[in-house]
Amino acid sequence: MTAGPEHRAPSLSARALRAGYHGAAVVEDLDLTLPRRAVTVVVGANACGKSTLLKTLARALRPLGGAVLLDGTDIAAVPSRRLARSLGMLPQDPVAPEGLSVADLVGRGRHPHHGWLERWSAADDAAVAEALAATGTADLADRHVDELSGGQRQRVWIAMALAQDPDVLLLDEPTTFLDLTHQLEVLDLLQHLNRTRGTTVVMVLHDLNLAARYADHLVVMADGRVLAEGAPAEVVTPDVLRAAFRLDALVVPDPVTGAPMVVPRRATPPEDVTANDVHTADAALPGGVSQ
Repeated sequence: MTAGPEHRAPSLSARALRAGYHGAAVVEDLDLTLPRRAVTVVVGANACGKSTLLKTLARALRPLGGAVLLDGTDIAAVPSRRLARSLGMLPQDPVAPEGLSVADLVGRGRHPHHGWLERWSAADDAAVAEALAATGTADLADRHVDELSGGQRQRVWIAMALAQDPDVLLLDEPTTFLDLTHQLEVLDLLQHLNRTRGTTVVMVLHDLNLAARYADHLVVMADGRVLAEGAPAEVVTPDVLRAAFRLDALVVPDPVTGAPMVVPRRATPPEDVTANDVHTADAALPGGVSQ
């Protein structure tokens, strides 16, 4: 994905954000500013609020309190077409209409770029073809989405997000259903998109070592709040891992990249994790942690 103008890199932030479902909060009083033109990875234990945060940042979920700001404007006030040109979201379990072809699905990523009277153009064809090629799905273009394997479908959905060409790309577990080789290919692709286009990439990952390898900025969530954030080398510490994941682990340099690599020793029983662990994690980080 190297064609086209450099991305505008708008700012995206959450202020005193409270979010959840049916009036029950999952995310509480969260403040977060996403670095522009960087790869941010959000990690945390199951049910800590990662997906809820991402959905709220993308306006797929309305906040219960606080606000999400795009260039300082509450996204609730941003027109839908303009927002779709700025923010692209790949949810955890996307669903395509039955019988839709891969090419048609990827083409839907171009809709935000069309006005009411604008027709499909050669530039749209080029964007779709490039997205298919970048994700290794060009040979699937004429297949129906519902005929594909889980891994193939995931790559096709990523192709649609790439075709949309947003300034900020939000992805909830983009490596789901993929074997390790394809996980690395997808993460390399997203990193390349960031480096060559300036696209701000924000993704939720479960694999801590892949998160530490690919993140410029790492956000660790626990109990609906940001426990720690910063460069992976600052954030991935035994104390933070214990507080966020109830995990007793060593942190050693990745022999390939030098990024921090987590080597688990054992799960820490819940009764062994106390509030003191969070304060210890605080002290282990330069400048403390963000709440």
